[in-house]
Amino acid sequence: MDANEHEIDHADETGELDWVAVSEQDEGAEVAEDTGKDQVDPAAQAVEIGEVPGFNPVFTKRQTIARRTLKREAVKEVLYGGAKGGGKSVFGCYWCFLQAVDIIRDCNIKPRTHPIPVGFMGRKRGVDFTNTTLETWKRFIPEEAYVIKGKPAEIIIWDRVKILTGGLDNSEIVNKFNSAEYAFYFIDQAEEVDREQIGELRATTRLIINGQKLPGKGLFTANPAPSFLKDEFILNPRQGRVYIPALPTDNPYLGDEYIDVLKDSFRHRPQLLKAYLEGCWDELGGYNQVIRDGWVDNAANITLYPPTTKHLITCDPARYGDDETVIYALENTRIKESEIYGKKGLMHTANVLHVLSRKYDNALIVVDVCGLGAGIVDRLIEMGDNVLGIDNASRAEEPEKFFNKRAEIWCAAGDAFAGGDVELRDIDPKLKGQLATPTYEFRNGKILIESKADIKKRLGNSPDRADAYVNGLYALQFVEGRLVGGKDAYADDYEDEPYGGNYSAMGM
Repeated sequence: MDANEHEIDHADETGELDWVAVSEQDEGAEVAEDTGKDQVDPAAQAVEIGEVPGFNPVFTKRQTIARRTLKREAVKEVLYGGAKGGGKSVFGCYWCFLQAVDIIRDCNIKPRTHPIPVGFMGRKRGVDFTNTTLETWKRFIPEEAYVIKGKPAEIIIWDRVKILTGGLDNSEIVNKFNSAEYAFYFIDQAEEVDREQIGELRATTRLIINGQKLPGKGLFTANPAPSFLKDEFILNPRQGRVYIPALPTDNPYLGDEYIDVLKDSFRHRPQLLKAYLEGCWDELGGYNQVIRDGWVDNAANITLYPPTTKHLITCDPARYGDDETVIYALENTRIKESEIYGKKGLMHTANVLHVLSRKYDNALIVVDVCGLGAGIVDRLIEMGDNVLGIDNASRAEEPEKFFNKRAEIWCAAGDAFAGGDVELRDIDPKLKGQLATPTYEFRNGKILIESKADIKKRLGNSPDRADAYVNGLYALQFVEGRLVGGKDAYADDYEDEPYGGNYSAMGM
């Protein structure tokens, strides 16, 4: 049992929910360690909101604990965090709506021409809030109770009060916190934000209505990540701040396939899998690196004995003046040759690729077509080369899992490095550093890899070498290898003719 849960059990034994009736028997069950799927709190369905007929929100036991905790006078903020799929965003929307309803009732607020701002809901990025959290609100909050106006959206409840929304990436919104007066705030996916962005928001809870100072409350929902949240709520909890874990097993509406997807996606990352399944915030160093440094080091000491030999040429063309054009000739996962130079004409790069392909028996040429690469591909096709154009912004083969092709390619490379399936000796220091540079995040439930532009902004240079290499790893699946004995891997056992370089390729 989590220490915070134990504290909750004894700190509010006589407390009573206004909107969620909990019996003594249920109260004892709330803090039990639940591992099964049947965890909907039946008593939590006894919601008596006369002004919202038919509105019966269903809270899990941990959601009920979180709401009870937020009602305690001594509690100022709750971190409802932990694993994915624990119903965090839904709870945040329910809580904000019920907070607004409580304020309307307790302060006897009537319909107004100018509804009173009582709270704020947001995420780090406004676009993510609009596309995810706000959509969750629309799904679960009765539409007859509110209207949404403006951009950023203002949620107006019964023409009496309103909840402001937006992203902390909007300086205008953050600047308004200096003069804003709220009773509550909710930050979804709070692991994305930093302490400074939250500081101004925390100072807004000074709302007075009809001479009554309303108690200020804050709710953060988050997945495990190294951040100020871990320090303030878990390692060194400050007074008035309580951490309540949320687990996918708390959510009876998640199918077993969801947990299976998590296990498959993070099978090479046991610490991260433990975080997302069990809400564990420990040992998360490098948690969001796609390829970890140790995996790259390991690749330099591995000797692989593949049954076939595959050759291909991979290229990431320079996009801007200080970017590099990177060309690698791969033999399986090893780099046999490289050509790296600053920005030159497209025809120069096309000629270099053509010559290298001929050198390696008409090897498949892989080109990143984002930006200038499409022109190179066109020229190579004119010269009769086998070409595979990779558009990293295109749709992934598993769109339910990956945000785009770039995410799919980089995650496949991460799996290969983690599984010891990459031999990469004598790696150049720049490539080594770039391979361990990109980070990933979840956006709308899909894996998204840090973009080239964001990496360049963060570190001052683009990961051109790493992109060229991982594109090559990905494309090896489209190459017909030659058996180590000398024959085509797919040739008839009795065919005596030598291998003729008939490689498969996905043309433009």
